[in-house]
Amino acid sequence: MAIRDSAVRIDRVVHLRQPTVEIAARYVIIARAPIARALSAFNWRHQLVNSDARQAARFPGERAILNHYGKLGALAEQLYFQDGTDNALAQGNFRSIHHLGESIAFYLDPLLAQIGPGQMDGVVMQETLEADLTRLFGITTSLRERAHCSATPPGMLALSKRARVNLRRFLARDFACLETLRDWG
Repeated sequence: MAIRDSAVRIDRVVHLRQPTVEIAARYVIIARAPIARALSAFNWRHQLVNSDARQAARFPGERAILNHYGKLGALAEQLYFQDGTDNALAQGNFRSIHHLGESIAFYLDPLLAQIGPGQMDGVVMQETLEADLTRLFGITTSLRERAHCSATPPGMLALSKRARVNLRRFLARDFACLETLRDWG
């Protein structure tokens, strides 16, 4: 990694908890497209809980949920009934899977409600990671992207049209957070 601007300084990294809001702070958000994030999180948890069994008992009930649905597509198809009403059981199961319950909105809603666009130094998206690092900070790198994806069986990555539509609807707050950041420039 080569840094062209020595003014880049990171004071605090927040992961797996909500960021603290500091009025004088400047923020860089690293995010991922909501559906890609959900797919990755489900498959990662499935691997850790079932395939590797390293975290089989870390979160009560998670293993049973992952085994019941088998893949995110099956769970996503059940988020809403055929008539469009909420399926509270499937939605609760979705939120019970570690990382899926901590959505983008979980992290960003409280933060975006209290800061403004002038406090944002940038947004780095996983899908455009290298280009964003170069554009925002002059950092050039050849990071290993999608390292876990290549080991994921293709069937675990497939989502039906219904699954995608349901995820788009269910993750609406996540999309709204990213749209706010986009609108802030």
